[in-house]
Amino acid sequence: MKKQIGLLLLFVVLFSRSGAQNSWDKRESVGGSKRERAIGFSVGNRGYIGLGQDTLNLMLNDLWEFDPGTNTWTQKANFPGQGRRDAVSFSIGTKGYVGTGMNNADAFMGNPLSDFWQYDPATNSWLQKAPYPGNFGGGIYYATGFAVNGKGYICCGKEGASNYSNELWEYNPTSNTWLQKSSFPGGVRYGGTAFVIGNYAYYGTGTDENVFNNDFYRYSPALNSWTPIASFPGSERFSCSSFTLGTCGYLVFGSDGGYKDELWQYDPSANYWSVKASYPNGERRSSVAFTIGGKAYAGTGKGPTGTRRDFYEYTAPFIIGIAEHSNTIISSVYPNPMNTIATVTLTENSFHNRDLSWQLSDSDGRIRSVGRIDGISFRIERNECAKGFYILSIKSENKIISSKKIIIQ
Repeated sequence: MKKQIGLLLLFVVLFSRSGAQNSWDKRESVGGSKRERAIGFSVGNRGYIGLGQDTLNLMLNDLWEFDPGTNTWTQKANFPGQGRRDAVSFSIGTKGYVGTGMNNADAFMGNPLSDFWQYDPATNSWLQKAPYPGNFGGGIYYATGFAVNGKGYICCGKEGASNYSNELWEYNPTSNTWLQKSSFPGGVRYGGTAFVIGNYAYYGTGTDENVFNNDFYRYSPALNSWTPIASFPGSERFSCSSFTLGTCGYLVFGSDGGYKDELWQYDPSANYWSVKASYPNGERRSSVAFTIGGKAYAGTGKGPTGTRRDFYEYTAPFIIGIAEHSNTIISSVYPNPMNTIATVTLTENSFHNRDLSWQLSDSDGRIRSVGRIDGISFRIERNECAKGFYILSIKSENKIISSKKIIIQ
């Protein structure tokens, strides 16, 4: 019972705070040069941005650390490899990992890279690791990196100016070894994006220079298998950035031929995408995003006005995908997903000697409809609610005592 009350209080707190959230706040601009195609990751309560390509198309190898507590950037030890663009990065435990990429702004004049490095923030030092073995050891760039359950992954990318990959490789930091896994089923591409929720990675978008994509897949490392999920509902695009907050993934920026500033949220429990607050300082692609302590951070990249170094903090509306609470009260909602009308049935003993009401709220916490409960079952109607994810709450004496997710199709 105490656990249920605690979860319920958490839900109420998150829900009550939602009105002030779903917002971006300006932070100190990234240290060093303006840059695009950089790398970014977070370890503990610090974020890191480095490498990339500056306004003169020079390849960079610097690294900068962001402290959200003081809103400051500090330069750290330079990356020991060649300056590069379109490398991959991810973090595992207390270490960051950076590798692959392209060493020239002109791919026809440069070389794909395969070297791979570990960064230790505690000692501010780099250690070279086993190189990426894909493309027969010939390197790759514009690939996508992510980490799940203590292992790192590099997915897809460009093997040359007009050669593309659909391979997936797994890196084990304990043994310092690589293992090829099931190839991405959506075909060859580069400039895709990925976020990780729980034990799964979610990868999609990207291009092969001929076709922009909006498909998305879930990868299970335990099963080494890919499963299609709801396609990204925005325009097909590549070179997006992504991050995870709570139990939801987010996709921001990108290019569909032009530049984008949109922010989209993916809820795996509903398999549904929804629009959130756009980035406030201009459209762009080839940017960096990561999370620190329940906040997301994004910046750098290239937009219509050129290469950028601005940096913003994002606060989510509330943690969607949170566990449903105290549902010994709600017996069923049918149908769910609903179209126009759904019937809610309460458990046999929940209604007696209680003054109950219900409310339906959207994913930003706004109450869309309310009603009294006069029997063991009642109906909720769609009215003017758009498609999306909603929370049905049961209230007693103006306190939420139960909640359930509702999807309106």
